[in-house]
Amino acid sequence: MKRILTLLGAAFMVLAVVITAVPASAATSQSSTGLSINPRKNLVVAPGQTIKDNLIVGNLSHSANLNISLKVVDFTFYNNSGTPKLFLAKNAPQTTWSIKPFIHLPSFQRIGAGQQTQIPYSVTVPKGQGAGSYYGAIVYSAASGNGGNVDLNASGVSLVFVNVPGAVHENLTLQKFGTYAQSKSVATGSYTYINTRKPVYMAYTLQNNGDVAESPSGSATITYMFGGKPITISSVNPGSALALIGQGRLFQTCINNLKQGQSVVGTYTLTNVCGPVSLKPGLYTATISLYYGQNGNPTQEITGTTHFWYLPWWFIIAFVVFVLLLAFVVWKVVRIVRRRLYGSGTRPKSRRR
Repeated sequence: MKRILTLLGAAFMVLAVVITAVPASAATSQSSTGLSINPRKNLVVAPGQTIKDNLIVGNLSHSANLNISLKVVDFTFYNNSGTPKLFLAKNAPQTTWSIKPFIHLPSFQRIGAGQQTQIPYSVTVPKGQGAGSYYGAIVYSAASGNGGNVDLNASGVSLVFVNVPGAVHENLTLQKFGTYAQSKSVATGSYTYINTRKPVYMAYTLQNNGDVAESPSGSATITYMFGGKPITISSVNPGSALALIGQGRLFQTCINNLKQGQSVVGTYTLTNVCGPVSLKPGLYTATISLYYGQNGNPTQEITGTTHFWYLPWWFIIAFVVFVLLLAFVVWKVVRIVRRRLYGSGTRPKSRRR
């Protein structure tokens, strides 16, 4: 019996160590308190074509005018969350996907207190330009109209993506897929496959080895080990987030999405509100189907399957207690059977002659 209890205790300790608890979900947001801007622009421009558009910029201050300077810079990404890394240095090398040669806009704009204005800009793609994705960032730097000091709250960035249609090389590969635990930073979260709390998020990581930024779409299904009605996630990219060229991009979605909204590359605003998830203790299987493809190119599909456990602590404790009771009952029955078969197990002492 002591050996059985020792083995069960060791098994419980191992189980407790390997369990990965899901922390409470966290969401981060970025907003400007002094300047309202278009966070993202998406344009389709054919070679030899010019498209004119407007940036809608508002001054949220009702007491001071704003003088805004505008500058176009290239950007890449910091990590798998898609946070933009702006190339602000004057001698920064131009990227192969830069829109700086194509875009034209004024370098200065004045906005009255509490007013909103449209800043015209144009994008011209030269003839013979190869198909693909080109992007850059418009950086707004604002100074108060009174004293000329830079107002950091009235600064911001608009990301501009230009898709040049034509035959492109598209190549997305699925690297990871599973339940996901957020942390204080989106990029420092982790995939979880054994959960002691009900998982809130599903996530997947895609590697973009093509020459065009991709915004995949698709759905996912979660099924229980003992059957029942499956859980369907109708949209696994509710914010239309992008995997940039050369990026391994993390995409997240609520298992039960109560509200959807548009997200921006690198800006995780609270656009998706997660609702409660109904799960029973046990093993679950999740499948995902993703689709991507630029206009004029074949639509491609990516599929993946993963498994995860939901094992709340009350279930783990109840299971261990059950196993211990079962072991005790078996031990007790074995002792009773032995006594009935072999008696007390002692022999009478022989008399000496």
